Order: sequence, then C-alpha cells, then structure tokens
Amino acid sequence: MGASVKKKKEKKKDFQKPKLKVGKTRPKNTNATDISFAAKSVVFKQQSLSEAGRDSDALFQHNISLLGSRNETQRRDALAYLTTVCSAQQGKKLPQPPGVIVAKAQSLILDGNSQVRQQLLKLLRVLPVDEIGSFDSLLLYARAGMAHLSKDICASSLDVLDWLLASAPSAVVSSAGGWVKTLRGFQNLLSWHDNSNTTVSTTVNGTWSNSKSASNLGSSKLFVHQLTTLSHLLVAGLKKPSLDHEYNVAAQEAASLFPLSHMDAHVLPSKSNPFGYLNLFGSSRDAESEVYEDPEERAEVFVELGMAETFRHGVVEAKKEGGEAGRAAALRLILNNSNATCLLAAVQHDCAAFTGDIMYDVRMTLACSDSALIEMPT
Repeated sequence: MGASVKKKKEKKKDFQKPKLKVGKTRPKNTNATDISFAAKSVVFKQQSLSEAGRDSDALFQHNISLLGSRNETQRRDALAYLTTVCSAQQGKKLPQPPGVIVAKAQSLILDGNSQVRQQLLKLLRVLPVDEIGSFDSLLLYARAGMAHLSKDICASSLDVLDWLLASAPSAVVSSAGGWVKTLRGFQNLLSWHDNSNTTVSTTVNGTWSNSKSASNLGSSKLFVHQLTTLSHLLVAGLKKPSLDHEYNVAAQEAASLFPLSHMDAHVLPSKSNPFGYLNLFGSSRDAESEVYEDPEERAEVFVELGMAETFRHGVVEAKKEGGEAGRAAALRLILNNSNATCLLAAVQHDCAAFTGDIMYDVRMTLACSDSALIEMPT
C-alpha cells in the first residue's frame, strides 16, 4: 500500500503548479536547456552570394527543375530566365537540348496563372524549332487546353497552336492524330456536328434549326480566335507547295546527282513504310490516329468523314451572327464542294492579310470545274 500511495503522490506532483512569490526568481524547469554557451562561427573570406560565379549549365538546369515548382512566381521567373538565355544563345548550342526544355515546360500550357502562360509562349518563340523534335506531346497539351473550362486557358492554348502552325505546319498536320483529332476538337468546340452524329434538325431549305449560336460558345473574341486558328489549320493541312518550289528542289537534286537520273526510283525510300497506305497486313485503321503525310490524303479523309460539309454549314451559321464573329466568318474558307481535288485547288489560292490578323481577303486565281469553294465577301 505504501508504494502505491507514493506513486500517486509523484503523479500529482507533475500536475501541480509551483507557487510563485513576488520578488523571487522563478524556479527553472527540470527539462530546461542551457543556452549560455557560445557557438563557434565559420567564416569564408571568399564567399560570394551573387550568381556571377555560378556555373551557367548548373544554373540553367536548376531553372528547368523550377518549372515544376508549386510556387507560380518561381515558375514564371524560371521561364523568364530560360527565355533570356535562349534568346541570347541564338545560333549557339544551349546548355540543354530544346526538346528537353519543351518536355519539361509543355505542361504549363494548362497553368492557372496567366503570366506563366504568357512567359511560356515567349519561351517557345525563341527556341529553335528544327531542334525541338517531335511535336506530338506539345500538340496533345494544346488540344487539351482548347477544351478547358477557363476561357483564358483556351485562348492561350490557341496561341500555342498558332505558333505551332506558323513554325512547323507540316510537322503538326503530319503527326499521328495531328490532323483529324485537331479538327474534331474544333468541331466539338464550335458545336458543328452533322445530322448523323447529333440531333440537329434541318429544315427544307437546308439550314440548321437548332444550332448553337456563337454567343453560347463563349466570348466573341474567343470565337473569332477559334475561327482564325481553324483557318490556319486548314491552310496548313490542305495547301500544297508551289510548283516553282517543287521545280527548284527537283532541279537542285538533279544537279547534285548528275550524270545519274531518276535516282529516287532506284534508291531506298526516304520515309518509313512507303506502302503503308495499302494496309496489306495491318489491322483495321483508326482514322483519327492515322498519319496523313500528303495534302491529298488529308483532303480525302476531311471529305470522307463529312467534316467538309459540316464546317461549311458552321461557317454559314457563324456569318448570320453578325458583328465581329460574322465578319471573321465571312472571309473564312467556305467548303461548297465535296470533291477533294477541287478542295486542294481552292486552298492553293493566294491569301493576303486583310484588316489585321483576324480576316483574310481570299482571291480566286484558279478556276474550279464544279463550283467555287471560297465565297468572296460582298
């Protein structure tokens, strides 16, 4: 019994507050730490806090790693530093390949901060396009941003797609899914669907009776931006190189191979799987993920999937909206014919800038046998 009573008293001591008296020093705690000692300091006489003495390659790699930071200020500053270095190293070798930089920065297309997205676009514009490599993943992020709920992110993604189409149009439309999937994305964004895929009813005169208006698709500026980027995509995918350019390339090749002739018919193919279009041993094709390298192939699938007629109806409805969107749609490509050959002939016509970057003055220079594919503004 004595031991148990002693234990109870010891437990009570832990919870008893000491009585403090005026003029008396407070008793020290039993677990108090003695901090009266002085620590020895280590002094570096040649220590520098500036970044001038740091290795440039290590600093460049450090800023690349900061692109995944949770702090939006760090992401923006890292992009600004990379932009400055890349613009200063024009024509010189960068500390890291451009493909590595793009692979790390491409996810910022969907960043919630507008300053980060603007700085990302500046970085992409100063990178050497021919050294980036494949644009598949970058195009995938751009398509994802086009369908984002935020209008600002949608507009920024369209800016990235405009840069892709201006820098490497053939690489974008010739990539796997770069043609049909991108067109499908625009078709869903603009709610341009044919009668077989949706419940859109058509009246006797062929107009859409319950199509969504441009006002329901977001702001008019975003709608005009979508139409402009779509027209850039159609021109990049369907326009063939000029005959003069092809003639010059053929003449240069013939001069370099003289006295041999028709070497292209006797050497190994310049592209992989040259007879893949026959699909002799392959499985059933997925039209959306297929690679279409030639404008003829892209025009054929554009017509076969019914998108040519659907886009024509969509532009007609957009013209009826009037205002800025109507003026932009009035000068867009109007696809009045389902013939792929005539479609290719139409997009080869000269397009000159008209009233800024939004509208185009399309001039007919060739005659189409059936009907004109481009409607001239009145």
